[in-house]
Amino acid sequence: MHGTYEICGALPVHSRFRHVDAVRLAESLAKPAHVYFATDAITHTLVIRVSGRLAETEQLAVETELDQFSRKWARAGALFSRNLYGEQSFRPMGLERHVELLAELDDLDQQVHALRARQTWILAQLGRSD
Repeated sequence: MHGTYEICGALPVHSRFRHVDAVRLAESLAKPAHVYFATDAITHTLVIRVSGRLAETEQLAVETELDQFSRKWARAGALFSRNLYGEQSFRPMGLERHVELLAELDDLDQQVHALRARQTWILAQLGRSD
């Protein structure tokens, strides 16, 4: 099944990264998807957006390619925004240790959200006049 898919973000890259490296990445992703990218030689940043109506295997291939690319070129971790079937999520990429820490922060954020929801429910129950 094909679905509307988009992933985008800004990745801090090593100073030896060149525009031609971004061109190669875009060409490797362009087969199943539309790719927009820009590089900034001053801040050493790659901004990229990949979108299209992609099958699940194509989506996985795009993210695998981006993971491999970010492991080679990233100088830090970054959160990429992902939109699939209208559902928004975030995907950490970049340095492995940064990705682990970003994932841990996401887990903690979800726990805090669940705790606040439970707290709201308890307070609502206390406020009921049965």
